[in-house]
Amino acid sequence: VAAFCAGNPGPAREDKRALETVLKLYTAIRNRDINELSDIIGEECQCVCNFISMFKPFQGKKQVMEFFSALMKSLGNNIQFVVQPTMQDGMIVGVSWKLEWSQTHVPIGKGFSFIICHVYQGKVLIRNVEMFMEPLVHLEPLRLKLMGFVMNVMDKISLHEAFRGKARRAVIYLLLVLSLVIGFLLFT
Repeated sequence: VAAFCAGNPGPAREDKRALETVLKLYTAIRNRDINELSDIIGEECQCVCNFISMFKPFQGKKQVMEFFSALMKSLGNNIQFVVQPTMQDGMIVGVSWKLEWSQTHVPIGKGFSFIICHVYQGKVLIRNVEMFMEPLVHLEPLRLKLMGFVMNVMDKISLHEAFRGKARRAVIYLLLVLSLVIGFLLFT
């Protein structure tokens, strides 16, 4: 980026400012800094996120700020975004990210974002945010552990013993609920 921006301060400078603005977004989220966030979100900003809003777009600065405030609260103090820029084309920036447990740096989830910036009154602001997170069960270690857990439960339940007496109904309900949960997690 430095070699690309070394010449004239025209469009190349704006490219660098777009990346800086996107990095400020994630820094503001990590630091739980609402004021910094407000400084970089444009008035007509739109935001789509598949892991909180179920693809319901947030329209305008107020709704986008409420979304990020709720996101920061839900992350708590121990979960943070770790961001790696992956693509930049003018005022469009792509980043891959992962959520990590801050004390142990254990990854919790991963995703990517596309962010479109624009210049308003000489300041680079975020106009559009699209955030996508992989479903947690698509992460292989979690899927394998979940399948292993289910197999252990099934091995421990002796169907012959389970279907005698009063425990029969409870075991049937347990197996039904467990099957529904596993089906939902593996196929969504």
